[in-house]
Parts: sequence; C-alpha cells; structure tokens
Amino acid sequence: MDKPLTRGDRETWIETIWPALWAYREDSIPEGDKSYDAQWDEICTAMAWITEEIGGEAQGNAGQ
Repeated sequence: MDKPLTRGDRETWIETIWPALWAYREDSIPEGDKSYDAQWDEICTAMAWITEEIGGEAQGNAGQ
C-alpha cells in the first residue's frame, strides 16, 4: 500500500482490500483446485466491477 487509507481517496480503499484478498487466496483457497480457482475468478470479477464503479484503477492479479 503506497498511501494510507483515506475516506476521500477511493483508490486507497482498493489498495487496502487487495492484500487481504491475496492472503485469503493463499491461506484458504489455494490454486489448482477447480472450485477454488472458480471462486477466485468470481472474487476478481467482483473487485473489477467495484473498482470500475468507484472510478479506480484495476489491480487484480497485478496486485500480487
């Protein structure tokens, strides 16, 4: 995270959430299992939609 979480800076919201999602991916839904991979794809899609709606910049897998 480059900047501290700030209410008025939507970009920091996304920058805060992605590391938590990556930790979830690594600890709870490991790669290689089709159902886990499908779940991760849905999480990434939802985050892309959220990011698009708030006018942020997509990070997705690049956040890792």
